[in-house]
Amino acid sequence: MREQFSTITYLRLLIGILGEKDHFSWWPSAFFTQGSHAFLDPIFPRTRLLAQCNGVTRAAALVHDERIGVGQTYHLFRLPEEMEQAIHRALQDPALATQFPGAATRDDLLARLEQLAVPVRPDAVGPVRVGSRQDMNALEKWRQVAGLYFHGFKSNNTVFPYFS
Repeated sequence: MREQFSTITYLRLLIGILGEKDHFSWWPSAFFTQGSHAFLDPIFPRTRLLAQCNGVTRAAALVHDERIGVGQTYHLFRLPEEMEQAIHRALQDPALATQFPGAATRDDLLARLEQLAVPVRPDAVGPVRVGSRQDMNALEKWRQVAGLYFHGFKSNNTVFPYFS
């Protein structure tokens, strides 16, 4: 179970960063740019990664919710409360911050995402149902989510994987 939350946290960070303005611009945020350190460090000196992730999560969740809808659906940026709490705890691990240096390139981030991804159908665009709420506990489903985002970024087609 711990590996699952580490993977989901890692995916949220990778995809959150890749979706920002500096990379693929799927959501209008810039929490992981070099300039963000200047305004976040004085306010969040020990928890900058947590603050960055919370900011990008909110920006990405708004875009996902517009496309998928809200209700009995969940996605990488809006999960059930118990999963959100586990991600919050995982983000407080200082070792995680070292994996996300501010100078990471788009290609480096995509390569990391590809390592987690499993092949998906190439025509996936827009909202894509990955499985049920119970499937959110399966690591393989999250690897499928990684594959959908990876393919979306590579093909320049927005994709919004969700569970319902």
